[in-house]
Amino acid sequence: MQTAALSVPVPTLRHGREIVLLAEQESRETGFGFLDAEHLLIAAVTLCGGMPRFDQALDAHGVTPDRVRTASSAFVGAGSTGPVSADRVTCTPAAARVLARAAQLAGPAARVRPHHVLLAVLDGIDDPFTGAAHDVLEQLGVDARRFRRALRRAARQA
Repeated sequence: MQTAALSVPVPTLRHGREIVLLAEQESRETGFGFLDAEHLLIAAVTLCGGMPRFDQALDAHGVTPDRVRTASSAFVGAGSTGPVSADRVTCTPAAARVLARAAQLAGPAARVRPHHVLLAVLDGIDDPFTGAAHDVLEQLGVDARRFRRALRRAARQA
């Protein structure tokens, strides 16, 4: 796994700040020190779990924050603590790639929402540069196509 220190300015995340901050907290609690795609996955699942329309899709596929956290522990190891800054987040190339894809899915004028991050992870199934977040879902027995359809259907219900 690559752990190059990429520094992503938090304000340019177009109001997806809560996802990144929650993922960064998850990263620090695991002792990893860098934000990785798996941390983004845990944060997105946690935040989507608080939204009734997405909660149903998560439940139907057996995706819970605890299950994702447990499964991701096999892929995320402890690392060195990166530099700390109030307006920047140090992340792996995989996390930066997932965030970039989530911003694309949200569109130029929209806000990055947790389901955009989940969809970005699902879109990265065949992309080896998006980290092991999709492997975490696979380990949980999640059918990526069905889960993607359920998330998109829930997003349209807004």
